Amino acid sequence: MDGPGTITWEEFLQDAERFLVVSDRISDGWEFRGDKDIPGQAYLFRRIKCFVPMSDSVIMRNDEEEKEEEEFHVKFQEDPHEAPRSNSLESPFITEHHILWSMSYGVPVLFFNGWRSDFPGINAMSVNEAQTIHDSKLNYMELSQAIHPILGTPFLQLHPCLSQELLQSMSKSKNKLVSWLSCVAPASLNLKIHPEYCKLTYEV
Repeated sequence: MDGPGTITWEEFLQDAERFLVVSDRISDGWEFRGDKDIPGQAYLFRRIKCFVPMSDSVIMRNDEEEKEEEEFHVKFQEDPHEAPRSNSLESPFITEHHILWSMSYGVPVLFFNGWRSDFPGINAMSVNEAQTIHDSKLNYMELSQAIHPILGTPFLQLHPCLSQELLQSMSKSKNKLVSWLSCVAPASLNLKIHPEYCKLTYEV
């Protein structure tokens, strides 16, 4: 799809490559995965492990109604680059973020997951839990579970239809991918965007 509020696959790749240069320089952990020669078949990837207080973990209860009412509030380390620390009062929490390009919408799309464990895929977060982390709760039109179009596995997804309006307001940005990501990051398990990336939006 072409037109206002969209970017092409070539623009996505160009913005992503510049994004990765900054990531490598500041050791932020992002990388490209997939086949960049096929539109929509490559994506930006990052996985981070941190530790959260045990009191923030969801406690398994026998009463199903009580279990459904529980909320999961994650408190991340203030510095995402700080080496992880663990003690008896903390439990591991893994987050994974993927930035894809939607051929149907012509916009970037953010897929992400969170696992309350030492291993990805074990004890995954639900949509309800992910919604409680955002200061102003997301509704189901914005955040839902979807099948990853490349991996074919369930992920949480911020719906791409909302991105067109964001991109329309970023017409003067030198890196629309970064401008878009800085807007949607707070809604995706507290994804942090280092200030160094923002320089890409106004530097050629």
